[in-house]
Amino acid sequence: MSRQCERTLSPFQTLLSSLFQVLPMHANPLGMLFGGIMEDWMVQVATLEATRVARRPVLLASLENLFFLSPVLVGESARITSWVEYVGRSSMEIGLLVEAENPIMNETRLTTLAHMTYVAVGKDLRPVPVDVCIEPKTHEEEVLYEDAIKRRKEREQRIANRKEKVYDVAPPRGLSDKYTVVTEKIVMPEDVMHLNTLFAGRLMRLLDEATALVAERYARGPVVTASVDSTDFYSPVLLGETLRIYSTLTYVGRSSMEVLAKVITRDEVTGTERHTTTSFFTLVHIGPTGRSEPVEPFVPADEAAKALMAEAEARRAKRLEELQRFKENVENMLAIIRPSLERL
Repeated sequence: MSRQCERTLSPFQTLLSSLFQVLPMHANPLGMLFGGIMEDWMVQVATLEATRVARRPVLLASLENLFFLSPVLVGESARITSWVEYVGRSSMEIGLLVEAENPIMNETRLTTLAHMTYVAVGKDLRPVPVDVCIEPKTHEEEVLYEDAIKRRKEREQRIANRKEKVYDVAPPRGLSDKYTVVTEKIVMPEDVMHLNTLFAGRLMRLLDEATALVAERYARGPVVTASVDSTDFYSPVLLGETLRIYSTLTYVGRSSMEVLAKVITRDEVTGTERHTTTSFFTLVHIGPTGRSEPVEPFVPADEAAKALMAEAEARRAKRLEELQRFKENVENMLAIIRPSLERL
């Protein structure tokens, strides 16, 4: 049964583009835009996009696999363009294109192409219907629309046991306590957005910092974020609550490391805790030349560590397959999107 919509838009009618100048305060020690800040900026743009289209407060529900193909350097700009690809009863599928612009060389290069899902909510933070529908008008928009529906179905399978996951507040398993960091933080007014909920971009920045710390501790040198696996957010975090972020090493490759980040939210008044999200970050050790450099191999100390490494190997294989598909599809996606970008 089709929904009744007061407004109808096509994907490219929702295009929104923002430009962020990369200053030294945004960079990591290598002079590259820090991954957590990039993720923060992406969520800022996507949140604005979703809010404008829904005309309702929104919360980030999921972030699909995120691959960083090239860095953005100090002095360059990050251009982030967003659009809405699909709208359900209360959810929206947002597409994002991130490009690095060098104003001196007059060059532009692709940094990443990403997708996020938002949910419109009421004052009680429960989903509410939106009155807009997305209807493709061109073949190019139809491709975006159909891809969004496929991702939506995959995500629904992934979060089928979401209600149970909220109660999983146990610390995660890692390869070694030596490479496990626990960070706690009270959610302050500067961390929240509308309805006094923690801004998801702020949370992604915290997770990137926590996982980078673990990776740098193991690599004994600087690292950069290469990818973030699909991440689902099970429950919102409120002003005044406490975040407990577990970050632990789960895999070591030639020059890359996988670090798990698990977030537990605690209400200090009632003492209740809930699982907010779990995500896997892949970080790469970078040497003085700016290229990846090997790290010391990790030797599992027991059967439990061997099992964790085997699980991580399976995730890595899947991640590499998805990266290959991403690279194969990205040029087609750019060919679809760029003509509309040029009209902005």
